[in-house]
Amino acid sequence: MDFLVADLLLNFLLILTPLYFFQFIISNYNSIGARVFLGLLLGLAAILCMLFPMVSGEGFLWDLRWVALSISIVYGGMLSGGITATMIILFRFSLGGFQGALIVVAVAIALILIFTFIRRGFLKLPFKRRILASSGLGVIAWGLAIVGITVHFVLNGQLADLEEIAFPVFFSMLFLYVIASMTFIYFSENMRHYTTLKNEALTTEKVNYITEVGELLGTQLTTHIDQAEFHLRDLKQQARSSDLAAIEAIELELEQLTKSLSKYTTEQDAFLTADESSFVQIAQEVTESLRLYSDQKGVRVTLDFEVPESIELQYFPMKQILINLVKNALDATPMGGQVTLSALIKRNWLYVYVDDNGIGIAPEQLVGLMELTYGSGSSIAGQGLRVTQKLVREMEGTFSITSEIQKGTTVTLKFPI
Repeated sequence: MDFLVADLLLNFLLILTPLYFFQFIISNYNSIGARVFLGLLLGLAAILCMLFPMVSGEGFLWDLRWVALSISIVYGGMLSGGITATMIILFRFSLGGFQGALIVVAVAIALILIFTFIRRGFLKLPFKRRILASSGLGVIAWGLAIVGITVHFVLNGQLADLEEIAFPVFFSMLFLYVIASMTFIYFSENMRHYTTLKNEALTTEKVNYITEVGELLGTQLTTHIDQAEFHLRDLKQQARSSDLAAIEAIELELEQLTKSLSKYTTEQDAFLTADESSFVQIAQEVTESLRLYSDQKGVRVTLDFEVPESIELQYFPMKQILINLVKNALDATPMGGQVTLSALIKRNWLYVYVDDNGIGIAPEQLVGLMELTYGSGSSIAGQGLRVTQKLVREMEGTFSITSEIQKGTTVTLKFPI
């Protein structure tokens, strides 16, 4: 490799420059504006690579422009890729050499067609496999670049000159195309993965909060309506005849309110119990959705299951139960601590344990938590635990807590299977 290391590093850094703006692009991924912006950024990166090419042998110039175009197509689709390709083609025509410019047009069109075809399959790959597959994208871009270079030398009757430098130059190009593609996609995929986890965590928190509020409102309103009806019955017995009409109107309104509330709670219960799913899958989804939160707190979450995939439970209530308990454990565990979600089967029961080595709960507080009611004086955290207990009972399960100050807490759930 007789090209200058400085030129190599410059081309490499120019290709990676759009990563500084990638978080903005990912945050607005579905907008046309973000894809246009991506196309312009990568087009500019490609042009800068062409302005500062690498020199091999006796004046053989090459650069990483096609890496920029391939990435533009993969992450921005036809719109972004078309913008980047247009910028590369126009700049190449401005440099002169009509034949060379036409070859650039042909390579750009081929890249757009090929990468548009493989783009969807690539983006559907799991996170780690996308990182590995990115080397293949670099190889494809390199292959088309080599075809373009070879055609150029053949048309100019310089094939013999190309043969003299082909192996070292083409090998150097292959190495750098693969490394550049993998580096860019590694960082961009990590940003995309982080953004996905963040959005999933926010969505989970919203659904969890709405469900808890619905449960609390439904239970509290039912309690207050029952009390109001009880007092109205007493009042009706002592009321004068002139007041009976007003009391009966209030009773009618309370009856309508009770019907509406009953309809709401019935629909919510039907929604929560509609589907069943593998317990192992539910638990993995919960830990994945809370991974960003646990990373921010510096707490490690581990899974330890002795449960077959075939064990299924109601999806929504089980997921909400685990989210509440694991998040509470994370909140109670200092940085460097650990939360363990484990499960095993004993006879015909599924035992689920949520353990943490956090601050623990004092005995008097523990009694208070287990005796919570839906009163207005209870804390939000306490009410959330009450909702969890209610969901466990609705699944015909049991709920218990053991804790020791400065040593940690264990929540034990038990469900029939």
